[in-house]
Amino acid sequence: MICMKMTVCVVGVLLLMTSISAKEFPLDMAENSVDDSYEGCRDAMEKLVLSKYTEQERKNTLGFENAWKNALNKCSKDNTFKNQCAAIYLYTGNPEINKNCSYKEFNAATRNGKAAYKSNSFQFYTLFFYLTDAVQQLKQKQKQCLTTYRRTNDTFPTNVLNKNIRFGSFTSTSLKEPPSRFGKKSCFEMETCFGADVTKYSKFPTESEVLVPPYEVFRVTKIDKNTWCEVVYKLKSDKKIRSDLKCAKIK
Repeated sequence: MICMKMTVCVVGVLLLMTSISAKEFPLDMAENSVDDSYEGCRDAMEKLVLSKYTEQERKNTLGFENAWKNALNKCSKDNTFKNQCAAIYLYTGNPEINKNCSYKEFNAATRNGKAAYKSNSFQFYTLFFYLTDAVQQLKQKQKQCLTTYRRTNDTFPTNVLNKNIRFGSFTSTSLKEPPSRFGKKSCFEMETCFGADVTKYSKFPTESEVLVPPYEVFRVTKIDKNTWCEVVYKLKSDKKIRSDLKCAKIK
């Protein structure tokens, strides 16, 4: 992707979720995150989303109506996967265009949104449900776990060797090692067994993007310093999920 101006440059948009200014994030089990996997209640939750949350979010979630409408228009040919396609397209879109309703706002709401999700004040039920459903459906077509990479300019703790972690939000990674412009501070090489290749539906298909869901559990198996990044965390999927909010809106 060629960046013409700094004000409009997505710099890989959400492939690696790199911020202009570095931030420090924890590497833990993300206890307060939204992590509903909808296992056992997928159809019931979709009915609830369509009958209640989508219309509610069109009215109350800043930027959602236009962003969702635009994403649906881009997915007009995917009749059986239209909402799922739209969720991927919106999530991978340019945050300068989808202001107030991009991956930035969505991930921020997801990382600490457990209480809001349970109390009906979470603002992204539609996007969260269809992004989860999209990843799960696409994952079924994959025959094996995937090795992916992620660069950031953010800082994470290094006292996490052999600990289990979750990212606490949907996390963008790539099937190919990305160029250094995406970040040099903290990088990840990971095996994901619940993430899915979303290239076909991404706003930027050349990025070979794999979305990792917030409920996948990883173990930190190695931490290298000053190799292809200042700190490289090697993660291996525990091949299990943890979904504390499973079907919380259906119970």
